[in-house]
Amino acid sequence: MKDNFLVDIQIAHSELSMRLKQWLKDCVQLELGHSQDAHLHIWDMATFRYQRQLGQPVPLSTVVLDETYEADHEREVLMSGALDYAHQQLPATNLILRLSLHVQRLEHVQKLESLSITDNLTGVFNRRKYDEDLDRCWRQSIRQQTPCTLLLLDVDHFKVFNDTYGHLAGDQCLREIAKVFQEEAVRPHDTVARIGGEEFAIILPDTPKIGAVHVANRILKRVSSLGILNEETPFGVVTLSAGIACVTPTAKDRLVNFQSHADDALYEAKAKGRNCVVSEVSSSPHIFAD
Repeated sequence: MKDNFLVDIQIAHSELSMRLKQWLKDCVQLELGHSQDAHLHIWDMATFRYQRQLGQPVPLSTVVLDETYEADHEREVLMSGALDYAHQQLPATNLILRLSLHVQRLEHVQKLESLSITDNLTGVFNRRKYDEDLDRCWRQSIRQQTPCTLLLLDVDHFKVFNDTYGHLAGDQCLREIAKVFQEEAVRPHDTVARIGGEEFAIILPDTPKIGAVHVANRILKRVSSLGILNEETPFGVVTLSAGIACVTPTAKDRLVNFQSHADDALYEAKAKGRNCVVSEVSSSPHIFAD
């Protein structure tokens, strides 16, 4: 079971609540906490109805434990889209078994979802997750009028590296570089993704340009300090080039132009000799709005 599988228990029956929490702690070792983002919600009927009164959608991973079995309650819960309805008069072993099966099923779904958005080679997010998160960051920035910042990074002379040391060494090189990215972009809402062969992206929501430049320079310094040999190149070790785009967008601005601006910055970093960061493009044909 993954450590970040969060279970939300909201049951007025204190003895049952304590037994469930002890079971989760001793047998399954999950994390407990109240959150709409929890992977499994175990609610009593009062909590279920309170959430409905607030106009909150019932999470699909919700199990409602009623005090006694009520057919009308069961129908109401299941029609809401909740995962299951059970009652507290069930034998404890049966109730625990039922919940255990739900946990196993949800964990399996969680693993499948993780695989669908993860780059197999490096363990960072893949292009699909990058596209989703960049679109989300863009829309959030429009709503909240906060900066949307994109950092594109490309491994310099990577073809030379593969030709010199072989593709297995190239794969290991990418893994080590990706680890640096993950250690530097540590906020929960930052996204690190591999979007091409040796090209990576880091999405930094609500981050000013100066902050992105600082992150990029720190990453470039760390990667070069790894000392991964690339002897047939000017620097003698593996380095990165980075391009940055940062804007507080309006509804008139286009995400595709924003991405093109980041591409232009990366190309300019390559043209300047590589192993550098460009955040101001000298002559870009792209603008954010039409």
